[in-house]
Amino acid sequence: MFFVAISTIFWFTISLNKTYEYTVPMKIRYINVPSEIEFSADLITEIDVKVKEKGVTILTMLSKDDSLTFDFDEHPEIINAKKSVYSASSLFDIQIKERYSNSTTIVDYYPTEIIIEKGVLKFKNVPVVLVKDITCDGQFCLSDSCKITPSSIKIYASQDRLDTLHCVYTKKLTAHDLNDTLVSEVGIIFPDRFKSDTKFVKVTVPVEIYIEGTTSVPVKVVNVPSHYSVKAIPNEVIVKYTIGKSKYSTISPSEFSLNIDYNDIISSNAKNQYINIAKTPDGVTNCKLTPESVEYIVY
Repeated sequence: MFFVAISTIFWFTISLNKTYEYTVPMKIRYINVPSEIEFSADLITEIDVKVKEKGVTILTMLSKDDSLTFDFDEHPEIINAKKSVYSASSLFDIQIKERYSNSTTIVDYYPTEIIIEKGVLKFKNVPVVLVKDITCDGQFCLSDSCKITPSSIKIYASQDRLDTLHCVYTKKLTAHDLNDTLVSEVGIIFPDRFKSDTKFVKVTVPVEIYIEGTTSVPVKVVNVPSHYSVKAIPNEVIVKYTIGKSKYSTISPSEFSLNIDYNDIISSNAKNQYINIAKTPDGVTNCKLTPESVEYIVY
């Protein structure tokens, strides 16, 4: 058994030093692909390389998880050409010899050519919409709306697909019990067959301690026919609200809009009408009215 083992080792060593022809499958990796082009046919992702080399080198080629690279930056002519044809030998001979051995003889490739057929895509800028699940801790609140940077991005697609796209959405940003401003990088979700150079946006969630404020705001009656007049009683109510500390001094009663609707008066025939909060200043939350409803006089 000892001599059989020794004989096998010698036979294997001699075999590895012999020269063989062997077909080695190699992956093709495409880098720096321009966003403004779309391929009319699928690019080949693997090529068979027939090489002539010693067995030990061929084993190395088979065992390495390596790939050949097609760099679009090295082929700017592709942008203006509808169809480009490249010899596999001119593209990959140097790469193979640099990675393995100058003694490697490349016999053939299959396929022998790399064909790139493409069409030029159109583009437009679309806004980015933040998808979020955010809450603040205790006495803290959002001091302003969340800021997205950049707020819009360039999207590439065919013209008919671009016409259907009006915005793109982020992945959901989840953050609970915040007590300070949050800055986070959030990924963008792209529909099928849309492309962009921008994959992420920076989201700033401004958080600060909140203050409770109160103000007196008039109640208006809307949708009143020209031959009628309606008066709310009382015609002013107290609005209690919360606002971030930095904006507290900027709040004005004129930035609130409260109303009741004449159509609701006619349809309900109720003695009291609940007040609709039609508008509040930016950053104001948790509005509560005292009273929540008013009586009215039609004349």
